[in-house]
Amino acid sequence: MLKAGFLKIAEGDYCEVWLSKKAFKIVKSAPPKDRGRTNDILGHLSDNGPNDLNEQKFKSEARFPNAEGTEVMVYATKSYQLRVYGCWESGPRLRFVASEAAIKKDNKADRAQLKRAAKSVGE
Repeated sequence: MLKAGFLKIAEGDYCEVWLSKKAFKIVKSAPPKDRGRTNDILGHLSDNGPNDLNEQKFKSEARFPNAEGTEVMVYATKSYQLRVYGCWESGPRLRFVASEAAIKKDNKADRAQLKRAAKSVGE
């Protein structure tokens, strides 16, 4: 069970996808084209996993310590200028937990957002 403030937005054969309310609000405010592509990527992730998603859609960004101090990889879903940042969390059911999102003006990831995304896992 995740802490308060997260919403399950997809559940498929591979995993569940959870977004923080903050990230969900940013995704909802994105242009329809970005929002639709991001929803497609997250739906595909929940049904099939990341193996057949290319780096233009789902990319590993960097490793940062989570809430327990363990280094975890932070991933980004990429749709035009919309980014959703999250980490994998194991448990009774595999989950992709995304606590951060941004509408980008350039392609460089904000390191502070990546660190916050990592910290949200394991709390």
